[in-house]
Parts: sequence; C-alpha cells; structure tokens
Amino acid sequence: MKKNIWMRAAVVVGAASLMMGALAGCQGGSDAAGGGSKADIEAALKKGGELTWWTWGTTTQDWADAFTKEHPNVKINVVKLDNPDATVTKLQNAVKAGSGAPDIVPVEYQTMPQLTMAGALADMTSYGFDGYKDKFTASTWNAVNIDKKLVGLPLDSGPMVMLYNTKLYAAAGITEAPKTWDEFVADSAKIHAADPDTYIATGGDAGFFTSMIWASGGHPFKTEGEKVTIDLQDAGTKKFADMWGGMLQKGELSPLATWSDEWTKALAQDKLATLMMGSWMINMGEDYGVDKWTAAPMPTWDGTPGSAENGGSGISVTEQSKNKALAAAVLQFLADGKGRDLVNQGGFPSTVADFKNPEWADRTFPAYVDGQKANLVGVESSKSVIPGWQYLPYQGYANNVFGDSVGKAIGAKGDLNAALQEWQKTLVDYGNQQGFQVNK
Repeated sequence: MKKNIWMRAAVVVGAASLMMGALAGCQGGSDAAGGGSKADIEAALKKGGELTWWTWGTTTQDWADAFTKEHPNVKINVVKLDNPDATVTKLQNAVKAGSGAPDIVPVEYQTMPQLTMAGALADMTSYGFDGYKDKFTASTWNAVNIDKKLVGLPLDSGPMVMLYNTKLYAAAGITEAPKTWDEFVADSAKIHAADPDTYIATGGDAGFFTSMIWASGGHPFKTEGEKVTIDLQDAGTKKFADMWGGMLQKGELSPLATWSDEWTKALAQDKLATLMMGSWMINMGEDYGVDKWTAAPMPTWDGTPGSAENGGSGISVTEQSKNKALAAAVLQFLADGKGRDLVNQGGFPSTVADFKNPEWADRTFPAYVDGQKANLVGVESSKSVIPGWQYLPYQGYANNVFGDSVGKAIGAKGDLNAALQEWQKTLVDYGNQQGFQVNK
C-alpha cells in the first residue's frame, strides 16, 4: 500500500526484543579485530568477493545491481524477507547462534539501540564514515550513532508534519492550520461537533505515542551502557498525555487503527481531518482518496517550531560479516552520488544537500491545495527536530506490549497517564529481568 517501503511508520508494532543476547553480544567477523580503514575498502574492491544482503525492501536489488555494475568482481546475494520485524527476528536468531547473519542489513532507527547492544551491528567509524556527518540531518545521524559507535548510515528520514483535510476544516468553520496544541484541541471540538462521525485524529499506537512525546519535549527513555532510566511521566510526556487524554475522554479521537482498511475508508470518506506522521507521508497523501490536503508544521505548545522523527531506517554491516571492508564499500556507495540518488527515489531524504535540489524541493502533488510544494514543510520540520531523543534498548518489546496498557486505555477512553505508568512498570520489570539496570 505504501510507496516507500523503507519509511515504515513507527506506529507499526516493532520486532521482538533480543532477550539476554542484548547483554551477551556475539563474536566478530574475521576482519573485526582492530577495525578497518578507507584503504581497506579500496583493497577489498580491487580483490572483489561475495556479499549477502538481507532486506524487506523492493528496491534493494536495484541498488545492488547498480553497485555490481560498477564493480563486476563483486557478487551480491539479495535475500528478501517479509518485513522489518522478520528481518530483526532472523538477525536475532543469528546473534544467538553465533553465525548465520548477512553482511549487510537495513535497520529501523527504533531498533538500532537493541541490535547494537546485542553486538549485532559493526562499528564503522574506523572506515572513515564519521566524515559523512555533515551530509545528514542531525536527527538521523544521531540515530545511527549508538553508545559512541557508528553502527550504520542513514537511508531516509521522517521529520513529522501535519497533513490536514482543508475540506473538513472549512466545514467546521476553520480557516487555517493550528499552530499550537491549544488551537488543535479547539479545532478537534469544532470538527467533531460539526459531524459526530468525523474526528481530528485517531487515538494512536506505540510509535505514534513515542514520536508525539518526543515532539512534545519528552525524554522518557535514557540509556547509558546497561543503565536504563524510564520516566513516562516526565514533563513532556505528561503534557502530551494530558492534552491527548482530554480529547480521548471527550470522545473526539477516532478508535480506528492506523493503516487498517477502515482507516483508509475514513480518509477517503472525509472522516479523519489530520495525519501527523513522518514527511514520507507527503508522497503518499494522494493514495488515500483525499484531494484537499495541505501540509503544515506540527503544532507546538507555544508556537515555536518543534518536531520529532517518525519512521525511517539506516543501513548497517553486521558484526558477523567476514568481509566488512567490502560491505563498507556498499555503504559508501549508498552514502552519496549515484547510490544516494537511488536511495532517494522513493522516500524522504536524510541528506541535507537533497533538500536544496529544486527538482525535489519544488515538486508539487495533485492532492495538495494550490500546488503546494509540500516537501518544503518537511524540510523545515527536519531543522526543528528536538535533539537528545533515545529509544529503549528493547524498544521492540516496548512496542509489542503497548497495547496491554496504553492501547487498552485508548479503547476504553481511560486515563492515559495511569496507563503510561502501567506501561512503565512493565518495561522496568522486563528490563531488569533481562539484565539491565532499570531505574536503579
């Protein structure tokens, strides 16, 4: 359904966590000791060899073919897996077994910490990749730098934007997008009052909540080595929960699950007024039967720009790879030039130079009002992503159990703060059981 398979929305439930393997690590590949260098990449390209590349994407084979066309002495075996969760699960099993991992693998930003903690991903710093820092947005570069290790390179990004249905807003007497959350709450009441079957948004799920907490200035998860702090009642988290919970309890949020058939129908029938997602959704807006979209910045508490990332993936070399230097050459190919052009064909870029490319930046979309250059809204959002965000080193587990507490509260129009505290207790207990030092 989604054009860009790399930018899976973070709202989708994440993969299972890596259990005790997260603290045990795994054995490195044959060229792991002492790291590699740029010279090793050149030597590996001259020598050639064979690589295995796991993927859930539909365009990976094209990327591999483009690389091997330039380097015909390299063979790349692309292995297609069902989805990001299947990829993490299979890599998890390879970590536990001590063998069986590919050379190259895509990794969602939200699972980078848990795979790094497990020793699944190689530190690529010594290959000179830290020199690419200024080429990428700050938030995506931060996402691939875990515990002082550069464990991948960004592929795409998902700075959040608000897409709103101007037809629905006009029907409720609203002439412009809300700039603050207070205005958003007021708009929610007007939209629902104008048509009780229409809502400003859905209640949301795990990835949506983490992104909204991030955009609200929350920092509920902090990790330093094996020490983990979880506070799902910090100031930013509680501000979001109070605001969102108020609309929920008034019956102003739709119970529909994002990406469900019912959700798609609601969009097509003008029953959902806004989508707050990563900027990759800009390119997909016309897929949902709405012909009156406008892209706007995310509302904030005081009207000052502030945003978060929602979705996106990087590309990594595994610690088990026996040919890290050659795998590093593939990452180098995808970092800029022809390789990066291929990466950017289907998604929202993570490379700042592409934001200035008129062919991309000035693109208009049929579904957007007055020929809006909607990509530029995403560009501005990327500049205001709040720094310092961290995911848990077992974020997949956190997402999986979200429905047992916060998800239930959403369905019952209950107390979101109480549900967040319940979710926190589950995450604290689980982390301690897995050998982390959580809230200690």
